[in-house]
Amino acid sequence: MGWEILKMTVYASTLGITFRSAVPLLYGSLGGCFNQTSGCNNIAYECVMLFGALFGVIGSFYTGNPWIGALCAMGIGILVALIFGMFTIVFHSNSIVVGVALNSGAWAMTTLLMVSLFGSRGSFTDPGIISFSRLNTSLIDKIPYLGSVLGQNVLPVYLAYAMIAVSYIVMFKTPFGLRIRGVGQNEVAAETAGISAVKYRMISLVMMGAFVGLSGCCLSLGGLSMFSENMTAGRGFLCVASMIVGGGNPIKIALVALLFAYSDAMSQILTTLGLNGLLVSTIPYIAVIVVLLISGIKSFKGTADLEG
Repeated sequence: MGWEILKMTVYASTLGITFRSAVPLLYGSLGGCFNQTSGCNNIAYECVMLFGALFGVIGSFYTGNPWIGALCAMGIGILVALIFGMFTIVFHSNSIVVGVALNSGAWAMTTLLMVSLFGSRGSFTDPGIISFSRLNTSLIDKIPYLGSVLGQNVLPVYLAYAMIAVSYIVMFKTPFGLRIRGVGQNEVAAETAGISAVKYRMISLVMMGAFVGLSGCCLSLGGLSMFSENMTAGRGFLCVASMIVGGGNPIKIALVALLFAYSDAMSQILTTLGLNGLLVSTIPYIAVIVVLLISGIKSFKGTADLEG
C-alpha cells in the first residue's frame, strides 16, 4: 500500500488534477495579492468566489456564451469588493467583521438567487449552461508524460499560470506596484509623497473582486457546467492562507496555492485505494494548518532574532 501511494504522488493524473484544480486558487490569491499588500485586510474571498461561480452560470445560461458568464462573474466580484471597500475604507468599519458578515451571508444569498432564478435547490445544471471550450493542444499532447499533465485544458487554465509572471512584474517592476507596496508598508509616508492610500486600496479591491470572481467562474464553467450550494467549499480561505504565507510575493503565493492544490489532488487519488473518503478529504486542510504553522514559527524566530 505504501509503495502504491508513493507512486501515485508522481502520476500524470495526480499532477494533471493539480494543474487544473490550482486555477481558482491562483486567480483568487494572485488577484488578491495586491489588495493584501496595500494594507486592506480583506477576508471576504469565499463570498466573492461563490457569487462569481453563480453569476458565471447565470451569464452563460442566459447568453450561451461562457465568456459573458466570466464577465458577469468579474462584475459581481467587483461589486461585492466595492461594498466591502465602502464599509471598511469609507466608513472605517472593522474589516474582519465586514468580511465575516459577507462570507456568512454568501451561502444564503446565492442559494436564494438560485431558487428564485432557476427554481432549483441544492444544485442547478442544464444543457444551456455552456462551459469554456477545451483548446487544441496537439503539440503538447505528443510530449510523453507532460502532455497528460498540461494538455486538453481550457484557456483560463493557461492564463492563470501566465498571470504568475504578470503579477510579479506589476508588483515589483512598475510604479503602480511600488505605490501599492508603499501604501501598505507606510500609509503616512505614502500620503506625504502625494499617493492617495484610499485610491490605491480601492483600485486593489477592484482587482481583487474581478479576479476572485473569475476564480469562482472557473469552478462552475471550467468543465462542470453547474452551480451548487457552497460550491467553493473553503477555497476562498485557501486563497487567504496562500497570501499570508506568500507575504505579497506572487511567485511564493503561487507555489503555496499549488501545494494546496496538490494536496487536494492527492486526496482525490487516494480515495481510489479504498481509503476512508471523509478522512482523506481533510488532507488539503491539514496541509493549510501545517503550512501556516511553519510560516508562523519562521516569523516568530525572525522576530526573536531581531529582538535578540
